[in-house]
Amino acid sequence: MLEVKFLGQFEVLRAGKRFTIPTRNAQSLLAYLLLNAGKAFRREKLAGLLWPDSSEDNARSNLRHELWRLRKALEAEGQSYFIIDELTITFNPLSDYSTDVNQLEGASLESSTTADLIEALSAYHGELLPGFYDEWVFSERDRLHTLFEAKITRLLEILQAEGRWGKSWTGVCVGSPQVNGRAGLSGFDGSLRQWWGCL
Repeated sequence: MLEVKFLGQFEVLRAGKRFTIPTRNAQSLLAYLLLNAGKAFRREKLAGLLWPDSSEDNARSNLRHELWRLRKALEAEGQSYFIIDELTITFNPLSDYSTDVNQLEGASLESSTTADLIEALSAYHGELLPGFYDEWVFSERDRLHTLFEAKITRLLEILQAEGRWGKSWTGVCVGSPQVNGRAGLSGFDGSLRQWWGCL
């Protein structure tokens, strides 16, 4: 199974063992395709997205090279993670993989239980792809941080209503100082910082 972490770090594990994606451009390409698994992207769009300052020919050549690097790294054991034709590239949504972003997105705000929210929030170890400066990363980083804040706010509201705040945190810890003012939970600031700190 391929496990990829994007929140707070970039890390790829296969069968539980860490291995390296060799270049930042290859990492960015993998991240973009994985975060949009199942969506087919035209080659020229990906090339322009990742190499906006290069000529079209150079950008497409770079894309071919980085895709080759990815396939060599990921598909060594015969597992196919990409659906590729002459025009488009897609990350195969049916392949055996997981990401921390999928985990964070997994619990709905409306119907999730406390346990569901804690499991989702435990995936958030920091901002999306720290140190990556591709334009597409910034908007996705903001979206996921907003989602994190909304989910932790909802969790704290549930715990406060149930009188369970501060009594049930033994295995998982998350938090965000930015949440306090928005959630109206300023008295929880110290607890949130301590909760975040035990990650």
